[in-house]
Amino acid sequence: MAKTIRQPVQWMRGNVFVTRDGIPHGMWVLEGLAYGLGTDTQKNVVRARHQDFFQSITGDYTILGLVGATSADEVVAKMKNDVPVLTEQWERECELTRQQLEAFPPGRRCYFLIVPLTKADPRTLLSQARRAGTTSIASMLGFPDTPPSGAEYENWLSLVEAVEHKIPMVFKPRRAGYADLQWITAHQTGRGVVSSTSLEGQPPAQDTGVWSSGAFLPEPHLDEGGLTELTDSMKSRTAILKRRWLRVEGPETAPSYQQFAAVGLTPQAGFVFPGGEFVNVAAELPVDIDFCLRVTSTPAARIKAKNRRAERNIKDQYGQRTGRDSLMGASTELDKSAEALGAYQEALDAAEREVEIASTIIFSTASSDPDSAQSLMRTLRDIYASDEWVIDIPLGGQKDLFWDCWPGSAPSKTCAEFTQITTGYNYSMGVPLTNDDLGMQHGFRLATNITTGRYSPVFMNLAGLSENDISGSFASTGELGSGKTTTLKTIGSHAIDRGAQLIAVDHSDNQEWAALAKELTTSNRIDFLAPDTSLDPLKLYGQTQQGVRETLSLMTLLLGVKVTSTEGLLLNSELRKVLNKEVEATNLADLRRHLDSNRIEPRDREVARQVARLMDVFTESDYGQAFFGDLPPMSFEAQATIFCTHGLELPSKDDLATESSRADMSVEKVFGRAAYAFLARVGKNIMYADDSQETLFMVSEAHHMTSVPEGEAVIKDVVKTGRKHKGAVGLDTHAASELGSAELRALIPQRFVYRTRDDALARENLTYLDPSYATPEYVEVVTKDLSPLGSDGKVALERRGEALYRDPFNRVGKVKILIPQDPRRAKAVLTTPPRVRAAA
Repeated sequence: MAKTIRQPVQWMRGNVFVTRDGIPHGMWVLEGLAYGLGTDTQKNVVRARHQDFFQSITGDYTILGLVGATSADEVVAKMKNDVPVLTEQWERECELTRQQLEAFPPGRRCYFLIVPLTKADPRTLLSQARRAGTTSIASMLGFPDTPPSGAEYENWLSLVEAVEHKIPMVFKPRRAGYADLQWITAHQTGRGVVSSTSLEGQPPAQDTGVWSSGAFLPEPHLDEGGLTELTDSMKSRTAILKRRWLRVEGPETAPSYQQFAAVGLTPQAGFVFPGGEFVNVAAELPVDIDFCLRVTSTPAARIKAKNRRAERNIKDQYGQRTGRDSLMGASTELDKSAEALGAYQEALDAAEREVEIASTIIFSTASSDPDSAQSLMRTLRDIYASDEWVIDIPLGGQKDLFWDCWPGSAPSKTCAEFTQITTGYNYSMGVPLTNDDLGMQHGFRLATNITTGRYSPVFMNLAGLSENDISGSFASTGELGSGKTTTLKTIGSHAIDRGAQLIAVDHSDNQEWAALAKELTTSNRIDFLAPDTSLDPLKLYGQTQQGVRETLSLMTLLLGVKVTSTEGLLLNSELRKVLNKEVEATNLADLRRHLDSNRIEPRDREVARQVARLMDVFTESDYGQAFFGDLPPMSFEAQATIFCTHGLELPSKDDLATESSRADMSVEKVFGRAAYAFLARVGKNIMYADDSQETLFMVSEAHHMTSVPEGEAVIKDVVKTGRKHKGAVGLDTHAASELGSAELRALIPQRFVYRTRDDALARENLTYLDPSYATPEYVEVVTKDLSPLGSDGKVALERRGEALYRDPFNRVGKVKILIPQDPRRAKAVLTTPPRVRAAA
């Protein structure tokens, strides 16, 4: 095969391209597997998937791992996607995000599999030789070349399908089309100078006829060592030897300076897994490093035959040894060869599907100047050197390795010099095909994925989850001040700006959600110690079936009576009269006056007056005014409704354990229990009012809600059925056990774990995140590495908001929550208002 000295692709149709040498190739885009924050067990599963891949595909193939940037415009487009009405506030947030990302666009590694579609039969070889000859003659004479025939393409398509069946489906192979090939070649030509766009959303290759690829793909100009930039006086031998890089210039791009290196030697002592991921280590670096794997895979059966011949040769040499040979050390060297051959043979025998992998691993860096490109490569080499790997930068081989990374190129002599041979099992320990994606395809930008050095945006779209029959509910756990409530407020702020309604229950003394409520056009803020709007169910729902039902539910719990008791039956009877307009009562105060009046049937007056006196316990208290005061009703149309419950006491589990203990509860605990249960029902009713309206129900310090059986029951119901009404629940608390019963906790798919410095509590929260993460390694992460406190007792600004996140698809990674970019909204999310004094 001729050496590649120019862009080799001549024709393309579907996902098949043909080189100037007449060799057809199939090309696929592959998806990486989640890896970076996996446990040892999970990493071994990923390694096994790779082993399956490498043992399934035999022959020659190339794997490219190229870093593409996601432009600021793409991120903003994802933020605006599926937003019913673009509000002025959300437009502003998107524009500020664009400005922030323009200087530092996030990136994502893209993987491509390129396989020559060849057979060893004479007919195929003759056809390839004929096409290569025809192309060469047409090129010399200036005649147009003849595109491949339909029959040839159909034959190649059958080979494509044969290869495709061998690719494990876990890598989600997508046939790569002409746009993908253009992306690769443009990236190879301009990387380090021009940011590559992302490949997300690219459709599978379509059979739309034959493309003359040679006319549309860039033909780069290559200058090894940038010698054309040197003057005669600068061209000393020493200067040239130091210029181990390649100057690449495309038709429409500024020069890109690229450096190529290959794995020269592997550790003599071998390596362990996990920990010895010899390709994946490049993916964890915070710099752009591409890789190319040129692979020849041979079934073990054929290799064993070669080994038997080698074994016979060694035996012959043993037979020819002389005593003098033994004294000179020849015996020792022969023993080592025999031992190495035996060990390799044993490795090939370990699995029926085992293969021999002969591979060259090429790494490449690029920048707008040679010094930066070399600095990036030094970073990579230093990391490998720490584990005794040798990464060579061949002088005079830069141009060869450049073409070796190009689709359809013939492997160069330089490539062959760096070939390493091992088994499919050992090669799988490189785990090259990985990613650490988190979150959804679009939505608001909640966080940055910091699982590895390849930072990328994490999007959240709760309404989108509901529309796809997935619960959007989430829960956060972590110690005080770790960032839980800031996350809830950030999610609430973004959701409101994208058209959602927000309900929040805030038990904090400093009313953490108040600043956010003040930023909105319309909001309810009901402070039980200083209310200015009413939660009276007869005011909220009117003299309707719902109004009567909600009133009866509140009053029986508030007054501590059963529905089936004499008092409960009386309340039900009188409320029915309210429903039927036999009694005019538009609020609870009217109802109380009616019960204390002579309009009650004589036989019921004593019970009615007893109920009225029970109501007086709360009508005369400061915290009872939210239900009994002369206040306007809360609006159901507001963008946000904040229930400030500071000052309300709640019963403990012991208080609720028996009927006698419930009877002995203080008035404040009785009221707190009833109020929380009622708030849960109000939140549910707001959420269920309009199934087309996205609604978030946030409960900060959730243990206050879940400790009340009636409150937990409503939250559980909303979590179970909320997706049908485009609703989601967000909870935060310190310990996972405080989120409610095991059933409720299990129903919440998205989970955050923030800094938790107590070991036992950290283990509890990690168990909730995912039981496989409750290990000493991750306890160390949660107790010491998430938003760590400095010597001054503060968290550095750049480390705030760190958490482990389990996304809707059960992927776990490390994130840094991003507060809104708008300074006013950021202040509302972060600022803690002054502490409110309790009423005297």
